[in-house]
Amino acid sequence: MSRLGHRRLAWVLGWRLASRSRLRTLLVCLAIALPVGTGSAVAALSATSRVSVPEARAMAYGAADGRISTLSGERKDNAADPAGSTAQVGALLPAGHRLAYDIDVIALVVRGPQGQQSTVDGRVLDLASPLTAGLYRKDRGTFPTGDGTITLSSALAKAVGVAEVGQQVSVGNDRLTVSALVSDRTDLNHRFFALPPGGPRTVAAVMSAKDVGSPRWFVGLPQHDDLPSVSGKLKNAGYAYTPSSQASAIAEESAATDSTALLIGFGLLAEIALLVTAVFAVVVRSQRRHMGLLAALGAPARVSATFFRTHALCVSLLGSVVGVVAGQGSAHLIAPVLAERANADWGAAEGAWLTSLILVGMAVLVTVAVSTLPARAALREHPIALLKAVPPVHSSRRPRVRTAAGCCLVTAAVAAAAAVLTDAGALTAVLGVVVFTCGITGTALALSAAAAHRADTPYIPLPTLLRTAARSLLAFPVRAATTLVALGVVAAVSTTVLIASASVAQKQRDSYEPALPGTSALIVAPRALSGAERAALKSSTGATDVSTSYQRAAVAREGKQLQVSPRTDFVGCISDRGLLSYGQNNWQPCYASSASKIPFPAVAIADAAGAQTLAGAMTEEQVRTYESGEAAVAVTPAGLGDTVELVAMARDKSGFVLETTAKLPLIRPQKTDADEYQQLPAVVVSPAGARAARIIPVGTDTYVLTAGTALRQQDVLRALPADMQADATVAVESGPSVVSAVDRLQPLVAAISASTTMLIVAAMVSLWTSDLRGEYQMLGAVGASSWWRRLLASSMSSLLIFMSGIIGTCWGIAASVAFLVGMGTDVAIPAGWLALTVLAAAATAAVMGGALVPRQARAQRQA
Repeated sequence: MSRLGHRRLAWVLGWRLASRSRLRTLLVCLAIALPVGTGSAVAALSATSRVSVPEARAMAYGAADGRISTLSGERKDNAADPAGSTAQVGALLPAGHRLAYDIDVIALVVRGPQGQQSTVDGRVLDLASPLTAGLYRKDRGTFPTGDGTITLSSALAKAVGVAEVGQQVSVGNDRLTVSALVSDRTDLNHRFFALPPGGPRTVAAVMSAKDVGSPRWFVGLPQHDDLPSVSGKLKNAGYAYTPSSQASAIAEESAATDSTALLIGFGLLAEIALLVTAVFAVVVRSQRRHMGLLAALGAPARVSATFFRTHALCVSLLGSVVGVVAGQGSAHLIAPVLAERANADWGAAEGAWLTSLILVGMAVLVTVAVSTLPARAALREHPIALLKAVPPVHSSRRPRVRTAAGCCLVTAAVAAAAAVLTDAGALTAVLGVVVFTCGITGTALALSAAAAHRADTPYIPLPTLLRTAARSLLAFPVRAATTLVALGVVAAVSTTVLIASASVAQKQRDSYEPALPGTSALIVAPRALSGAERAALKSSTGATDVSTSYQRAAVAREGKQLQVSPRTDFVGCISDRGLLSYGQNNWQPCYASSASKIPFPAVAIADAAGAQTLAGAMTEEQVRTYESGEAAVAVTPAGLGDTVELVAMARDKSGFVLETTAKLPLIRPQKTDADEYQQLPAVVVSPAGARAARIIPVGTDTYVLTAGTALRQQDVLRALPADMQADATVAVESGPSVVSAVDRLQPLVAAISASTTMLIVAAMVSLWTSDLRGEYQMLGAVGASSWWRRLLASSMSSLLIFMSGIIGTCWGIAASVAFLVGMGTDVAIPAGWLALTVLAAAATAAVMGGALVPRQARAQRQA
């Protein structure tokens, strides 16, 4: 027969082998589809959710070539005159340039048609300019060009009761027409507005705001212009030019997310390689007579090798295609849900087809490569030995197995030591993978050698059913060891993810700085509450105390309001070390050595009643001293001494400087909390003390509720007066956000682990059922019932899976401890979830093992 005929015969035999055992082929295809589908789904979701460089450029710079701003960030004298300041900047640019004026507007009150109001930040910007295209997503309407119009974000429109474009809102003493609704792609709940520049009604609206920022300009430059020369002219005039290429700094590069998907896919592919090896070991065993017949008829050995590769190619291609389709379909269905929960606009789902193609290629390559390994030893045998259908026993295998087991265990120990002692970043995680992979393999080989030594033991002290199951496993030590490694790796991966997530959550709990006390709520109200309203709020929420209003402290400097902060040890450290200058941002040494962890805590102005609600009861003498302005009260005294220095952070050409506004003795009530809270002031001063230090109150009225138990945000919001609920802000302490996400992740990991185990067990049990048909026939001949045979199959499956789960979990714990200690993270072991995962895998194996055994003994003989 010619070479072409041999190749055709091999393809026919390979396809026939794949189509004859349909259940086995289907299960192997599903096992291959799992890593490909998972990797494809993760890659597609990552590509959809990440902010690419073009998207970042559009959100930060629109369609402009760059942006011009003032060097120091201060306003120019003609900042309120867009035309004049634009002409001044345009004189420094080459001919053919284009400019679009932009300035921030801070704390503007917008009232809706029905009276709802919201105080928000926005900007004066021509959204109709081609330079600003892409800054926001336009939901409805057209961008305004004339005076007397305004653009609202959809979130702001909903808050103030604007349902349609064309309705009017009140800004200051004027009413403006809503011409468009837009959204911020990265935060759909972002409330903001945009006013077209230049008109008198826009100027009047801006004058009613609390403050304005520094002017900026979106700029379009002629092609082939000398950018260094342009930047030099602007810098000499007090301006800075930032090219749009800087947007890459805020974009998430695709390499990290794609590598995550590849890492997940390749990790599962390594486990699938072990499964395919076990599968084809059984396939080769069942096809020994066919291989002998082909060799006896003169067919070369490559025919048998080719038809095994053809079989592997068929199942790998089918499984890979199914995996890509399932992964991409899942990503397209899940992406909108995840984007909605993230309050972001991810746009159309992206496929990340290159990553999927890489995963498909690797899946096919791995499957075809490992499928030939079990056939290599058989192809070296004589045709007569192949016709006997019983593989020969090599006495030298046992020492080799022991040597391999020892090498694997030594490698695992060395990798664990390297992971603990070496701070290698990402390599530490790789060493952790080496630890559990080599450890599980070494343990499985050691057990295989011990089982081969005990195979001829006349009696095993176990119940009858388990003794029969154990002897069935001991009859095929290679297959049992390979399956043990494959399933052990699944258990180790799930264990590693569970421990890593629990450790991250524990680290977040340990290092988390609460923003508020656990039984308090912070209310930022649009107006002051009366005494009766405070009493009703206290009664409705069950609070023990409601403070009087307080406001943040600031000083007025050159038309600006500078926040006042206490000079804590942290603030003093960064000031003394010169870390307030531009470009000096290494605050970590000060953070580590200071008792205070908040960079610039707030100072509030409150009466004596409010101060006692925040800090605790004071004596009459302390109240008198406080009300007279002769002392301040510590709410959170971390990093403060007996005297507090109140400072304001001003800006100069080199950076920031601290300006002392007052120096007062510090009262420490007995109830004073030693912890710091980001949303509470660290120090409060009385109105008299503020006036003496020329400190002014800024911001809206703020109240603190104190209760015996944790307060719910919605309950507090509903207890407020009806006219305040739309624009009031209520904050309660909810803990670190990552903890709740991890709590949801752990059952998901356990479910994925159990599902993966179910597929692998189903594939392996189908092979066991085919390979052990002689034993089932013997059991049926001696009168064993169908129920007993099912119990036997379930016992074999659950015994092997339970052992693999225990071994994989132990080595997963060892690997997790190694790389977490190497990365300087405390280890938290979720024992409950680990035990539940092992028991769920064993139960799944028992159910699948019994379900795949046919009821009738006749079916066993025909299998």
